[in-house]
Amino acid sequence: MLFPDYLKDGDIVGITACSAGVLKKKEKYERTIKHFQEQGLRIIETDNVLTDGIVSSDAKTRWEELKSLYLDDTIPLIQIAQGGDFLFEMLPFIEPDVIKTHLKWIVGSSDPTSLLYMITTKLDIATIYSPCNMCGMSEEVLHLAYQNYFSLIKGNMVLQERYPFFKGENGEEKNTWSYLNGPFTAKGILIGGCIDCLKDIIGTSYDGTKEFITKYKEDGIIWYFDVFSMSSEVLYNTLLQFQYAGYFEGTKAILISKVRFPSSFNAISYEDLIKKAFPSIKVIYQFDVGHVKPSFTMINGAKVEIVATEENASMRYL
Repeated sequence: MLFPDYLKDGDIVGITACSAGVLKKKEKYERTIKHFQEQGLRIIETDNVLTDGIVSSDAKTRWEELKSLYLDDTIPLIQIAQGGDFLFEMLPFIEPDVIKTHLKWIVGSSDPTSLLYMITTKLDIATIYSPCNMCGMSEEVLHLAYQNYFSLIKGNMVLQERYPFFKGENGEEKNTWSYLNGPFTAKGILIGGCIDCLKDIIGTSYDGTKEFITKYKEDGIIWYFDVFSMSSEVLYNTLLQFQYAGYFEGTKAILISKVRFPSSFNAISYEDLIKKAFPSIKVIYQFDVGHVKPSFTMINGAKVEIVATEENASMRYL
């Protein structure tokens, strides 16, 4: 696995909009930029960042603007501005040789999943599934989750522990993780993303899962899935689809997020169907990742240790 250099004070973060632009959230975007600057980082952005609409620009233009940041060797990290719905249509325009010959971090969450996943599983380059997009870090005082993000991109491998509260529909709620097959400790290579996006990549030419899990089977695999709006039934069938495709060979544990927009056609709980999908693999449901905040910083391709006991719940990079 190739790991780009971590950041240092004065480094440049390049921002581009591989999915939606941020014009409607400009004030939040500017507050987020301020936090990056307070961390000693400089910012440059491509033309499509401050745009409106479902996507920032056509798929080819989105690649060309991303490519311009890859070709700039003064930039060690690229941050995708925010999520959306149609980054998947951009994948045919990607030039893998550009990414391989200009090694740098690329960071995103939600819709950018398919791009990050392709880069890690096909090109063997670590990527970062972030706790925020560039409109998400807009609070005046940074939550520990965002402080941890900045520590990690600077190479300080901080321990990420289960946060005591999460942002529910009615404000802060007590945070618990559900250990569906009992407490455990596991080590393995981390891979995953937004499962609503991952389902689209299975079996395509952008899917390097089989090669990835074969290469790292001795280390074991730890999957994480950020569930945005799948019903419990659709999530169950998607997990079975992954299983039938052989994705869970060598899996040591599976981490599944809280669901941002939960639903069920048959009034069957997520927990019951996840248990049904994984009768023997160790699973944490309601893990701190993804759309429900706060969220861990997940480095795809890195080796981690998950500690899930009654007394402690954490993830650390090895």
